[in-house]
Amino acid sequence: MVGYIRVTNEFDTPVQVFVSKYNGGSDDWFTLQPGGSDIWNRKEGNGGGWEVVVFKDGFDSTRVGRYVKVNCNVIFRSFDDVLVTG
Repeated sequence: MVGYIRVTNEFDTPVQVFVSKYNGGSDDWFTLQPGGSDIWNRKEGNGGGWEVVVFKDGFDSTRVGRYVKVNCNVIFRSFDDVLVTG
């Protein structure tokens, strides 16, 4: 069964985002503009389908990540404030 990870950028500058591909899909880096969001489709997989969501700044000097279960929302507010719901 196909699930999703919705990522939203609530920060005031663009942010690069990466979603691992343990359960299918692409693991390329993508840019999310302020207020932007996107959905990564991932299989739910055995054990619930877990993925890593990583954010980096435009200079690749700061990174933060979360290990999340498929079918969730990840809200990036800052490198010190990443909310996972669902």
